[in-house]
Amino acid sequence: MDLHTLFLSLLLLQIAMGALDTIAHHEVMEKLANRRSAALELKLHSARGFVYGALFLVFAWLRPQGLWLAAVWLLVLIEVGITLWDFVVEDATRLLPNTERVLHTVLAVNGGAMFAVYALATRGDWALPSALAPAAHGTLLQSAMSWALTAAALGIAASAVRDGLAARANAAEPAPRPLLAQHPQQHFLVSGGTGFIGTALVEGLLAGGHRITVLSRDPRRAALRFGGRARCIADTAELRDDERIDVVVNLAGAPVVGPRWTPQRKRALLASRIGTTDALRAWCDRASVKPALWLQASAVGLYGAHARSAPEQREFAPVPGDFPSALCAAWERAAAPVGERGVRLATMRLGLVLHRSGGLLPMLSLAAALGGAARLGDGRQWFAWVHLDDVLRFVEYAVEHAGVRGPYNLVAPGGCTQAEFTRELARSLHRPAWLAMPAAPLRLALGEMATMLLDGPVAAPQRLTDQRFVFAHPVLASALRGAHAGLARDLRSDYVGVGHPGEGHGTVATH
Repeated sequence: MDLHTLFLSLLLLQIAMGALDTIAHHEVMEKLANRRSAALELKLHSARGFVYGALFLVFAWLRPQGLWLAAVWLLVLIEVGITLWDFVVEDATRLLPNTERVLHTVLAVNGGAMFAVYALATRGDWALPSALAPAAHGTLLQSAMSWALTAAALGIAASAVRDGLAARANAAEPAPRPLLAQHPQQHFLVSGGTGFIGTALVEGLLAGGHRITVLSRDPRRAALRFGGRARCIADTAELRDDERIDVVVNLAGAPVVGPRWTPQRKRALLASRIGTTDALRAWCDRASVKPALWLQASAVGLYGAHARSAPEQREFAPVPGDFPSALCAAWERAAAPVGERGVRLATMRLGLVLHRSGGLLPMLSLAAALGGAARLGDGRQWFAWVHLDDVLRFVEYAVEHAGVRGPYNLVAPGGCTQAEFTRELARSLHRPAWLAMPAAPLRLALGEMATMLLDGPVAAPQRLTDQRFVFAHPVLASALRGAHAGLARDLRSDYVGVGHPGEGHGTVATH
């Protein structure tokens, strides 16, 4: 193998590893495109992507000579500078997973070897007259490599455009709205505080001037995410018995959407919820001063995939053979004893939470933006949703109203079918919604988890409606506009006409 072919081989290996890093870490694990703090990192990725695209095309089809070769090395030095800057920004804004650190090391070693080979392969070209000579394609392998580099250049250019747009959207997103800013300072204990809902909640409470303790499996990562402003612990054993905590918000639980629901996966999903809840309850039992409020996460999946109505009963037996129902019921049962200890317990039975920063919406929006919005099955399954703004507003509502207790269906009054949701999502992105995915392939591919896409209980926010809770986003069009713009409405947490929600006449209003 000649030096030029060796260089192209190492370059294609670098591209493959870089694509793996982008997809696995930046997109799937870290979700940088939806993280406000990642604006600068995304700008760097975008700039580096355009540099890469130009270099790939040069390496594919040209052989620079003289001053043109110097120009290529200048681009390489610019790429190295951007990468070093990117390393500094990454370390300052997030804790990289071990797999990402290892992959970065391998990329650096391969990159060094790659450019060393390129320097050897082109050492005689410095003395030639300055020109962009056509690259020699003496073999079918070299020609195939050049076309592969062309495809990679187009792909990374598209990725660079996407990162640039995401960086602009992240930079434009306002700072978190202060939560309970007019309320006396409270100490919140939040489990699952680095998740989608938990991150937004912690940032809003910090902006509101409250003390936060985050219970996280990775307290170092949590501390970095919140800039050291929140106390982060890995175990409830770190909580003192005489520690005063005013509000417990229990959100911890492994994501339900993911690998197939094998028996092992089901046990892991159950353990991630029940284990944390049991540990929090045990601390609550021994605490000398009990929390005033415990907010417990759950989901409308409790009612079963085919429920046509969902009364907000305090106790609801799980539907036989329905795993989400059993999971939610077990989670609520684990928290129930705290209500017998004099702690006010309110349960949030959540629908699908919409926001650009996490959950399923970013993935659904990307598919729709690419023209892939699709009706699933017959599309008539119910789609119970709620905007993240309204989840945060409910937390404020529960803290400020002593009558809020028991279960609440935390879903918007403007529920819809899956087909209606898909059409509105596509319309909000100015895209068509003409695709249809039959149910059978989904059930074959996803197994039991397909019920989350193909079935859904009809749930209404009956208790919130009775208590005249005002939703920021009661209809889907409003929720999607806010989500796509990345701009939360400037909502105030001032409440007027404050009554006792437990008696059915509390009122929440925005200004």
